[in-house]
Amino acid sequence: MFKYLVGLVALIVAACAAFFSVQGLASLYAGQFLAVCVMASSLEIGKLVAASYLHRFWNKTSSLLKVYLVCAVIILMGITSMGIYGFLSSAYEKNYSKVELVESKEESVLSKKEFLEKEITSLNQRIATLNLARTEQEKRLPNMSSKSAKPIYEDIARSGEEINNLRERINDLSQQLLSSSDEIVNLKTEKKLNGDIGTLQFVASSFNITIETVVKWFTLAIVLVFDPLAVSLTLAYNNMTSSDKIVSEPEEEEEIQEPIKQILVKRTEYLEPAGESKYRA
Repeated sequence: MFKYLVGLVALIVAACAAFFSVQGLASLYAGQFLAVCVMASSLEIGKLVAASYLHRFWNKTSSLLKVYLVCAVIILMGITSMGIYGFLSSAYEKNYSKVELVESKEESVLSKKEFLEKEITSLNQRIATLNLARTEQEKRLPNMSSKSAKPIYEDIARSGEEINNLRERINDLSQQLLSSSDEIVNLKTEKKLNGDIGTLQFVASSFNITIETVVKWFTLAIVLVFDPLAVSLTLAYNNMTSSDKIVSEPEEEEEIQEPIKQILVKRTEYLEPAGESKYRA
């Protein structure tokens, strides 16, 4: 049962490695996408068959063919790994470009929001200053004549008008600020939908390196394990199959030799009396 499990897992891993590799190579030569897919697929199958052949018939294979097949398998493993690396890198670049675009929009909106907050704070301070000045002017009015108070009334009126205009401006900026906050929430949602790279960013910040470096080494780790694992599992399945064959061969020999032994015994019993009578004579 375990033998079939190993075979199934080997098939799945090899198929996944072949798919990613074929996609990566076909994207590299996008001008002939279908033709490259067919070529790369045939090479993937040939690689596994060549590895299985070498495992099964190593002692029966000529040295020249051994060298060629070993070199071919190693080179094809390298090509597969390069295809997988290209596929994963391309997938990350597409994902990161979308996230980067959303992040640039988010930074722009945050900058706008910060400007609006500063502007609202400045306008509120201006209103507070005008209110304070108007209060001081109103305190002076009872002690002034009507002629002297006229300019002060005009200043108070202008201050009140300016305060009203400032409050209208603040209301308008507050609406823009609220809209900016909603836009930031939408952008964060869009970033998660396009692809969250928060884990990679956390690792990059933890080790004080760029996110590109983290992605490069992470992708290399996947590549170094992927196709070699597929080939190793294929060889393991071949090894288990060969072991079963070796165990079953003595049983078959025994089954074949048993009838021969019975025939020899019967023939000996048949010839023995004649031999004895001849000896007595």
